[in-house]
Amino acid sequence: MKLLEENLLAHLQRPEFAQLYAALKKRSYPKGAFICRPESGENQIFVVANGRARVYLGYEDKEFNIGILSKGDIYSTHTRAFVQSLDKIDVLTTDTETFGQKMLDDPEVAKAMVGILGSMLKNSFTIIEDLIFKDVHSRLVGLLVNEAKKHGIPAAEGGIIVKIDLSVEQIAFLVGSTRQTVSTFLNQLSRQGVVKKLGRGKFYISDLGALEILIGTRSV
Repeated sequence: MKLLEENLLAHLQRPEFAQLYAALKKRSYPKGAFICRPESGENQIFVVANGRARVYLGYEDKEFNIGILSKGDIYSTHTRAFVQSLDKIDVLTTDTETFGQKMLDDPEVAKAMVGILGSMLKNSFTIIEDLIFKDVHSRLVGLLVNEAKKHGIPAAEGGIIVKIDLSVEQIAFLVGSTRQTVSTFLNQLSRQGVVKKLGRGKFYISDLGALEILIGTRSV
């Protein structure tokens, strides 16, 4: 449920992005801090340099989790969402006016950013669809499958090792559930011999195909 497929930091380090990169200022936040709130009034663009933050909508005692920002993701402070750090986080930030002007000054920068923001919008809709149309179990399995395909490490004995680097509680926030529900379902997958929890946010998937069948992305 990451918001961006590409790593924007890699783009910003290219020569044509030099002026835009120079305009970004580093800010650091401790775990649990709010990078922005709906009422903050700030009008900033930021790129995650290190760490992770969750993006969610909140109303009274209810929360609607949109996704996770991680290294290379870009976001804006003037949405109606809360952005809260999951661990110590560093961001590179500038005001939207400066950011917009740098894009106008360089057509190549503007072209790259349009593609990146289009990717972000596409993934945002995917996240929203998952939260609306899929149950908790499907969302959790989908998260494991997605991470395995993108960042999985082949294990010596076969299967795939996945490092999500989030606690069970944080994973529960991400899939819109409770820690107990997620923990119970992970234990069920473990008894079935499909997924084994190796440590905090680290899992061994013995049969990725079996997980894909559970969420209907692969036929039996």
